[in-house]
Amino acid sequence: MTRTKGERGDREADDAYEVRRYAPGDRNGVLALDQIVWGRPRGADWFVWKYVDNPYVDHVPIFVAERDGEIVGARPFMAFRIRSGDRTALALQPSDTMVHPDHRRRGLFSRMTARAVDYYAERDAAFFFNFPNELSRAGYLKLGWRDAGLRTTFYRVQDPESLAPSRAGGAGRAVARLATPLARGYCLARDRRSDSSDGIAIERHADVPADLLASLYERRVPDRLHALREPRFYRWRFASPVWNRTTYVARRDGTPVAGLVARTRTTTDGVTVSQFAEIVPLVGDRDWLAALSRLFDVALAGHAASDLVAVAAGGVPRNFLVRRGFLPDDAPPLSVLKRSRCTIVARPLRDDLEEDDAWTLNGRSLVERDSWLLSFGERDTT
Repeated sequence: MTRTKGERGDREADDAYEVRRYAPGDRNGVLALDQIVWGRPRGADWFVWKYVDNPYVDHVPIFVAERDGEIVGARPFMAFRIRSGDRTALALQPSDTMVHPDHRRRGLFSRMTARAVDYYAERDAAFFFNFPNELSRAGYLKLGWRDAGLRTTFYRVQDPESLAPSRAGGAGRAVARLATPLARGYCLARDRRSDSSDGIAIERHADVPADLLASLYERRVPDRLHALREPRFYRWRFASPVWNRTTYVARRDGTPVAGLVARTRTTTDGVTVSQFAEIVPLVGDRDWLAALSRLFDVALAGHAASDLVAVAAGGVPRNFLVRRGFLPDDAPPLSVLKRSRCTIVARPLRDDLEEDDAWTLNGRSLVERDSWLLSFGERDTT
């Protein structure tokens, strides 16, 4: 891949676009472009949280395309420390990629990506990983990313009307309204069958107790690829102003044994979505599942008004989630209703390593589905 042409960025002879690193004066232009491309209200507090306050890089990890003084493209990244066994590596996740509608099909996506690859390949970043939609996935594969498999998300549908597509018209929405009492009855029946332990007490936090969650994570660290959970990760990753958060901690005889971070927002379509975004420890045994069952009892009761509750498949067993009324998006009926599935792709940045070494971290392949253990903590859902 062609190396960069210095910090001023690259300007091709046959156009007036400059592709360069983000500069402090670009923030308003990036936010304006975000509004045009994504049609969502995002302010300076969101931008500062996501990109300025990221604890794993000492710069704002964004590349922009500029023409005549206007930001017409942006290629932001989120940085993580990815852990495999006793090793960690800096990895970057492309997120919120934007090209102005009037400037598409001019190679800006590829040029901003190439600029980022060149920049990070000369530093200590090890690889990229991200979750493209079906429209952009082919573009990543052309640029050297490889497919690491589909990821499953589980949804507890508490109001089926929230899934009715607007194109279905009045009839579709009417069917969804009729199904709502059935869905709520189904969820209640599942909750009554809970086998949670009465010997576990649950405490609530209106914030994210970073030190406590990090200590719970360290009790049973998985051997698969995942973001390192440390206090600074929790202080940053779950501080998004887009979401409202509640943390639930399970204690047995006063000792914390598990935690769950739930966050809620209402989409531009008016759907209230809650995510059980973090569960720690990430994996566990029967005692851990008993604590999770009690956590789910309390967290589901606290989010009964949400239209949807989502959990990313990770260390929690599939049958546990199904028993609590969650449906996977890799099987009917959700596989029929959802427009796209979540796929992970990855690409190493080191070009001085052998093929096998470049595509692995501590022996774990970057492009094997079972290598990864992922929650919403790794996924850009903000």
